[in-house]
Amino acid sequence: MSLRGSPIPLFKIKVQEKGRIKDIKEIIVRIDGLPTCLNGQIVDLGEGVKGIVMGYDEQEVLALVLGDPGKLRMGREVAGVSEPFQIPVSDAVIGRMVSALGYPCDQGQPVEPESFAPVFKDSPPITHRDPVTQFLPTGTKMVDIFIPIAKGQRQLILGDRMTGKTVIALDAIINQVGRNVICIFCCVGKSVSSLQKAMSILHDNDALSYTAVIVATDSSPVGEQYIVPFAAASMAEHFAAKGRDVLVVFDDLTKHAWAYRQLSLLLDRPPGREAYPGDIFYVQTQLMERAGQFNAEHGGGSITYLGIAETLQGDLTGYIPSNLASMCDGQVCMSSTIFAEGFRPAVDISLSLSIVGGRAQPPVLKKLSRDIRADYARYSEVVKLSRMGSGLSEEAEKTIKKGEAIVSILQQGQHAPVSLSEEVFLLYALHAGMLAPLDREEKTRFTKGIAGFAAERMPGLASRIEAEAELTPEIEESLRSLLEAYFGRKPGGGG
Repeated sequence: MSLRGSPIPLFKIKVQEKGRIKDIKEIIVRIDGLPTCLNGQIVDLGEGVKGIVMGYDEQEVLALVLGDPGKLRMGREVAGVSEPFQIPVSDAVIGRMVSALGYPCDQGQPVEPESFAPVFKDSPPITHRDPVTQFLPTGTKMVDIFIPIAKGQRQLILGDRMTGKTVIALDAIINQVGRNVICIFCCVGKSVSSLQKAMSILHDNDALSYTAVIVATDSSPVGEQYIVPFAAASMAEHFAAKGRDVLVVFDDLTKHAWAYRQLSLLLDRPPGREAYPGDIFYVQTQLMERAGQFNAEHGGGSITYLGIAETLQGDLTGYIPSNLASMCDGQVCMSSTIFAEGFRPAVDISLSLSIVGGRAQPPVLKKLSRDIRADYARYSEVVKLSRMGSGLSEEAEKTIKKGEAIVSILQQGQHAPVSLSEEVFLLYALHAGMLAPLDREEKTRFTKGIAGFAAERMPGLASRIEAEAELTPEIEESLRSLLEAYFGRKPGGGG
């Protein structure tokens, strides 16, 4: 269209909603205006400060401040930004420590973003998913043998304070070296000293070369503590979309629930059970449902969650622990009683389970560990009876000796994950009845030395076990020869 041969200039019209700050309550602002805003939408509060819409009614919008609330003033004009809250995602975050908003926390250069991903989003539908069938070795014998975890699974680790929950999660990260798994350690509401300790463990075990650390410590704003697990999930989805396997550790989700409770009280939402808001279940379900094994059309990667939750005096029926347990595919329960007895890791097998991990467990582990849980349960009962001072029958003595052999192979120090082949050496020796006659020192010497002995006598056996993951006749014959060489006698059976 033209007038006298000259084109008419066309101008782009930008429509922007405006409002005014009506009230400021710590990190929550009430805004008058913005009639068509949506939950999760960004609001420009001025002075470089942004906010997220957290709720609204007929008159006002409630927004969470992302930044310094001290820069805000009553009556200031604000603008609605018609886009969801997004964070920068990039492969360059591996080996770095960043905040929930993507800013570096390690005195390094800013992370160059490859793209931006929404923090809050719906979980992938079932049509985007595949069955979970691949084993994720954690390196913790108690977990790999009794509570196996599959790639794409959501597993809860819960227990009282100082019972070793974070140790199991960090060992799972350390054990992924050379396995082509990207790890994300998400620190939620923990102290700076706890974060520094975790970072030093990851650094000392060369795990930072494949691990990203996303943090919001107890000194971070409550809003960041609420957002940081969702930011970690978005970062994991970035890698999974490229076909990578991702392990995400949330340490811990109880602190996340505390942060959301504090936000909800500032938003004037009515408190419910244990003063948590009624939608705490929905909020954390949104997060946990984003894990899974995805099909080839949607990247072919997987996201595995290890969520940590804290209990009070072993109460597994607390509101948040029971909520999280219902969202996950199993739980690893840590016991303060077992911890006090000196057994490490202090996992309570009777309360721990894995709903979907069993189908992914390597056949060799499944076959060799078939009867161990029942034998360990019998041993625990007999030990309790023996403490009452009653005499033991010959059968009970055998049960105790067998149980002590099981305990000897399950004991494990901190940050010393073991390989699948080493687990097989120990289980086969137990299965063959070689450990029960030994005294405590001999058992300890065997558990610590068998892997090195095997590497020296049969250099290719460990790699064959790792590759085949089945108890083939050839591997079983090699295991028999290995034990005969170590003990100087032929193995028995079923001991």
